[in-house]
Amino acid sequence: MRSEFLLRMVRPTPPPIGVGIAVAALLVAAETLLIYPLMTIARGPSLVMIYLIGVVTVSMVWGLTLGFATSLASVLAYDFFHIPPILGFAVADTRDWVMLAVLAGVSLVTAALADLSRLRAAQAQESDLTAEMAGLLLNTDDVAAALPAAAQRIAHALDLPGVAIKLEAVPDGTGRDSVFPLRDGATSLGTLEVPDGMPEVSRRRLREKVVPSLESLLHAAHERAAILDSLRARRDELRLLAHQQAALRRVATLVARGASPTEVFAAVTAEISQLLGARHTTLLRYEPDDTVTIVSTNEPTLMSLVHSRWSASNGNIAGLVRRTGRATRMDDDEDTAGPGTREHELDICAAIGLPVVVEDRLWGVLVVSSRRAEPLPPDAEERIRGFTDLAATAIANADNRAELIASRARIVAAADEARRRIERDLHDGAQQQLISIGLELRAAEHCTTLEQVKAQVSDVATEIKSMHDHLREISRGIHPPILTTGGLEPALRSLARRSAVPVELDIHLDQRLSSSVEVAAYYVVSESLTNATKHAHASLVHIVAELQGETLQLAIRDNGVGGANPDKGSGLTGLIDRVVALGGHMTITSPADGGTSLSAAIPTRHTDPFAPPAPAKR
Repeated sequence: MRSEFLLRMVRPTPPPIGVGIAVAALLVAAETLLIYPLMTIARGPSLVMIYLIGVVTVSMVWGLTLGFATSLASVLAYDFFHIPPILGFAVADTRDWVMLAVLAGVSLVTAALADLSRLRAAQAQESDLTAEMAGLLLNTDDVAAALPAAAQRIAHALDLPGVAIKLEAVPDGTGRDSVFPLRDGATSLGTLEVPDGMPEVSRRRLREKVVPSLESLLHAAHERAAILDSLRARRDELRLLAHQQAALRRVATLVARGASPTEVFAAVTAEISQLLGARHTTLLRYEPDDTVTIVSTNEPTLMSLVHSRWSASNGNIAGLVRRTGRATRMDDDEDTAGPGTREHELDICAAIGLPVVVEDRLWGVLVVSSRRAEPLPPDAEERIRGFTDLAATAIANADNRAELIASRARIVAAADEARRRIERDLHDGAQQQLISIGLELRAAEHCTTLEQVKAQVSDVATEIKSMHDHLREISRGIHPPILTTGGLEPALRSLARRSAVPVELDIHLDQRLSSSVEVAAYYVVSESLTNATKHAHASLVHIVAELQGETLQLAIRDNGVGGANPDKGSGLTGLIDRVVALGGHMTITSPADGGTSLSAAIPTRHTDPFAPPAPAKR
């Protein structure tokens, strides 16, 4: 441990040099006088070590120069007062010369060691001061509040009446020696102010020792504050992200569970409102007549208006999102648009709108509004974008479920209609012919001549052939035999030959396809030819069928009157269901007086996405 005595003796600013000379002279005189009584109990050579007390004291307080002078004065005083001839500097005995030389050498070495100890003690004080300031400046979140305590430590360590540390920069042109700018390169960290009239030695020590340490500590304190601010901001971001992900997970669970859109919409508006700090959230659906329908909201003044329609003009946020298809923000005094033009009545100060896109179709807009004076968070759009995606997924799922239910209903209805048609055809055709054949055979029982029997049998054979042709026609409507025997290309050519409208065929098929694909393609072409004949009154139909990779592409175009609409429940609806069931898609373009164009893409390798994987080959 450091000696407390040394630390007390080492002062930041030593007493004046005149005081040091006086103290040195006083100590040398006292030591010289002390030797006289001690000579009666001790030998002379050992008493010279008494002079080291003064040498050490002066060297510790005033430094090496005055310590050397004290050493020389001690040697001269001992020679003058204690070495014969007394009161003279002449030395007669060689042993006295040796003793004086030893005294001089030991005194000088002692002075040097004492001065070194003084320097080490001063460095220790500076280190302690730096450590104390580091503890004050680096262990606080408020650097400005810790500066008075740090200034007090500096004043105490340097024996100054007062020191001030300020974060303000030094004004240019002050010219004061008591003001020390604190800088980190070109960046100003603050100012250190000390009392005027400070000794040059102390100012030099302050400039060389204290100012660099203080600059480093202030720089480190600012860096620490910046790091802490960054960590706090990052922590807040992570906490916000965790809340956002938890909210998204809750809504996604509802979507995955197959909850109704109404339930999902209510969860979306509630979660967004909580995530953005009790903001109001409204989900609007765009209508074909440039209006919007309130689908869901947590805005108290709008809850009674759910399912009502409002204007979606370009002056409000719903209209802007519809026009641009992008997220839109309105703040302050802009026309912020609640539903329609009620934003001023609702006292809305800021709002953002995000488009809800369902399968590449702009379905609606999610509006988050605020009645507070400050704008919505700058990252609000990104934070709630995932909720619009989940809402769109819920809408798409509901649409797909509704379409699936409708498709199944149409398939069942089509199957029922097909069974009724077959029953009607059998009843009106084959059944009546069988009855007629039975009557003919009964009549043959009563024939009396061979000629009558032959005539009756001939009539029965004619009826049987007619019934056979009728049954073949019925079976062709159920499943064309030519598809089984020849494949799709001969079946399409057979349809073209039987068509009442001229047909141009462009077929490029180099392989047989699966039965389901060939049947679907056959009926797409058959229904198209029927529509061209009965409804379009076309004079020409052009059919293209080609295999592109693993997809069968069909293109059918006529020059009829157009106006075909599958939404009205025509046979085209059943064709769409059949193609979609195979994983394909079909589009119909039929402008009025512009003919009808139909294109279908049917995968030739349709797989069930829910089927279990095939076992691995061994």
